[in-house]
Amino acid sequence: MSTINPASTSGVAGPRSNGARATEAERSSAASLLRLIWGTHISRCVYAVAELGIADLLADGPVSTKQLAHRTGSDEPSLYRVLRLLAALDVFQEHDGGSFSLTTIGERLRSDAILGMRSWATFLEALGGIRPFEHILQTVRTGTPGLECEFGTGVFDFLAQHPESAATFDRAMSERTAAYAPNVAENYDFSDVRDVVDVGGGNGTLLVEILRTHPHLQGMLFEVPAVAARADAVLDAVEVGPRCQVLAGDFFEQVPRGADCYVLANVLHDWDDARSIQILRNCRRSMAGGGRVLIVERLIPEDGRDPVPTLLSDINMLILTGGKERSNAQYGELLHAAGLKLGTVQPAAFPYGVIEGFAT
Repeated sequence: MSTINPASTSGVAGPRSNGARATEAERSSAASLLRLIWGTHISRCVYAVAELGIADLLADGPVSTKQLAHRTGSDEPSLYRVLRLLAALDVFQEHDGGSFSLTTIGERLRSDAILGMRSWATFLEALGGIRPFEHILQTVRTGTPGLECEFGTGVFDFLAQHPESAATFDRAMSERTAAYAPNVAENYDFSDVRDVVDVGGGNGTLLVEILRTHPHLQGMLFEVPAVAARADAVLDAVEVGPRCQVLAGDFFEQVPRGADCYVLANVLHDWDDARSIQILRNCRRSMAGGGRVLIVERLIPEDGRDPVPTLLSDINMLILTGGKERSNAQYGELLHAAGLKLGTVQPAAFPYGVIEGFAT
């Protein structure tokens, strides 16, 4: 097979019909576009090494490809080609003799890493991998999530039907929550709060951090029955267990009554505006006098900061859940529609923010 010059594949990169040659800027832009086109190659390679646990095997220093292949049951030449690409992308460092070690980026793929992302690198596979994304044209034309096009069901019904996928999903969500939970717990003022209900709080990662940081608080995790059953065992094993209970239910019907703080972390972005307002209204109806809602979400920046992390997540929502990421102003509109008034918007670990909503 002949070598293809990426620049020559662009409609503007090679000689034009009038004989003019492409400029260096045009060649560079064609190469940049090709890198975006081939983004699937990169993500699938990251998935492969995460699933194989390569970063854990490199925790103590460089290891040869031969040893890595033996320990993971992989084909050595094929594994080398994947590692070589990721080394060129600064995930690994390649050494003489075909051995590899971790970079700072690669460290994030270790199972025990601070700000680890191994579960995040594998969770899409639990939702069908790239199969839902193959329907993106249909999604753009109709608004129907690609996951629903592929499997005929919504994401949470899909997870309920596939327990192993649900467990992978839970680990990934806890991993991401752990990245911003300390910031939220330490920087938000809970001094005048008594009871916190974490609505749709998964395994309780954020709630545990809040209770650890604020010993005066009592907490409740409110989740669907299947998730609540898994979370119960997790919370029993932590020191804040006596101050925390787990309750199963459906936040579209009602939420536990009488608390003065309801936390919705990575919940509303899963849903369209109408259902998000319904969740917020249920919180409004149930809260004690002077209560509040805290929305913890990725925010589409309005201050010039990099929007790409949130906009990539927005495409995840488009394809997988039918929800969307929003700006501060859009969350304010949801609060107003639910009978709540917008309070402060505090930055958390980028790109997350904490948005207050108070009863009007």
